[in-house]
Amino acid sequence: MSYPYRYAPGAEVLGQAASAIFNHMLGDEVMDSLRKHGVDSLKPDEWYPVDKFIEVFADWFRNPENTTNQLVSVGMAIINNAPWPPEMESAPLLQKLMLIGALHDINHRGTGDPGRYIIEQVGEKHLKYITNTPYPDDMIYGYIYGVAKRFLPRGTHFTVSYDPDVPRQHEGGTHTIFHLKWD
Repeated sequence: MSYPYRYAPGAEVLGQAASAIFNHMLGDEVMDSLRKHGVDSLKPDEWYPVDKFIEVFADWFRNPENTTNQLVSVGMAIINNAPWPPEMESAPLLQKLMLIGALHDINHRGTGDPGRYIIEQVGEKHLKYITNTPYPDDMIYGYIYGVAKRFLPRGTHFTVSYDPDVPRQHEGGTHTIFHLKWD
């Protein structure tokens, strides 16, 4: 399968955000792909071309065994490793759950288009995330799952799902819609 997402020439990602691939995925195949594309040794405070990571994901898509699980895990690891402003601990719950968009913007720069997040409150305990980033849908799923797990009160039942009525980027759509619902 070829990589179904777009590239982002000129966009850069901060090494600290991208390093979750190392922190979570150290298999030989993953490390070979990281080396192949020159991103096997990241410095947290340096910037790297987004397209180098897109090439790594494209390699994973060529060998789809466990790709979904790997990408969800990487997304969760990125959230777990992300530096959170200290004031977030006392922020309202919805603000915490909607922080993904701001984190994305903080961790990207350059002349290219790294995409955006639009986050809407649909109900009292229901958020809709609309994304058009060059990153795989399953990794974004991991971000949302990771944020929910990190910030919802312990023991809260929640679900993350793809919107069944809109084709995902993975399926050729222009954007992907996720729903986060909790009890």
